[in-house]
Amino acid sequence: MVSVVNKSVLVTGATGFVGSHLVKGLVGDGWDVHIIVRSRSNLEQIENKARSITVHVHDGTMQGMNDIMAQASPYIVIHLAALFIGEHRSQDVEPLIQSNILFGAQLLEAMRQTNVAFMVNTGTHWQHYEHADYNPTSLYAATKQAFIDLACYYTQATPLRMITLKLADTYGPHDPRPKIFSLLRRIAISGELLKMSPGEQELGFVYVDDVVEAFIAAIELIQTQPEHYQDDFFVLPEKCYTLREIVRLYEKISGLPLAIEWGARPYRKREMMKVHRGKPLPRWRAKVDLFSGILRMLQLEQILPTD
Repeated sequence: MVSVVNKSVLVTGATGFVGSHLVKGLVGDGWDVHIIVRSRSNLEQIENKARSITVHVHDGTMQGMNDIMAQASPYIVIHLAALFIGEHRSQDVEPLIQSNILFGAQLLEAMRQTNVAFMVNTGTHWQHYEHADYNPTSLYAATKQAFIDLACYYTQATPLRMITLKLADTYGPHDPRPKIFSLLRRIAISGELLKMSPGEQELGFVYVDDVVEAFIAAIELIQTQPEHYQDDFFVLPEKCYTLREIVRLYEKISGLPLAIEWGARPYRKREMMKVHRGKPLPRWRAKVDLFSGILRMLQLEQILPTD
C-alpha cells in the first residue's frame, strides 16, 4: 500500500448511489473527504456521513471551481459526476454537454491551477458498441469519451496522471436509481405487469462494495505511475448474465413471482447485446457473485430475513 501524507480527496458525484458508498469507504479509510455539489443537489444519500466530510457548492463558473480546488487542496480527485441519459432528446444536448464536458473541463483546469496530480475518472462500457475501440452507443457515452479526450491535453501538458474506470452495471441495497432491480422490487411488491424487451441482452452487474474496492485499487495504482500517465480499465464481474437470467435469479432468491411481458418493448437503439470486456483493473476482482449480491441486497432491504 502506498503511504500518503496528504490524505485529502475531492469527490464529484458523491451524492449519487456509487459516490455515496465510495465516500463512506474513503472516510472509513481515514481520508479527509471533500465533495462538490450543486445548490440543488440532494444530500440524502450522504446524510449519515455529513459530519465527516466538507461540502463545497459549485456555482457553475470557472472561478468557482478554482476557489473550491484551492480550499480543498486535494491530493487526488475522484470524478464520478455525470448526467446519464440513455436515449437523448434535443433538449438534453445542453445539459449533457454542461454536466459531462464543461464541468469536467473546469475540474481539470482547476487541478492544473493548483498542481493536483492525480485523478480517477469514471467511464462506461457503452463507449464500445459492438466491441469497437471507440463507438458510443449514445450521446451520453460520446460525452464520456469527449472528457477523456480533453483530459489527454492535461495529462500530456501537465504532471497529471489519470485512470478511467469503465463500469457496466452496478447495484446494491436501497438504490434510488430507476434501474432493473428497483423495477423488479417494485413489481414484486405491487404485483403490476412490467413490459420489457425480449431480454437477451447481456448485463455485467458488479455489487457496489466491489465497485468501491475498484476505486480504492485505482487510487493505489495511480500513485505508482509516472507523470503524463493515462489509461483505462474495466470493472466487470467474472460472469455476465442476460436480462432474462437475472430476472429468473431474482425470482428464485426472493421467492416472489414477477409479472413480466417479455418482448412488449423493443430493444433500445444501439442496445449493447454483449458486455465489452476490455483491460481489467490490476489487483482487483469482483468478490460478490450475482446470487450472493442479490441475496444480500434483499436482506438489507428487509424483503428477505437475514437468517
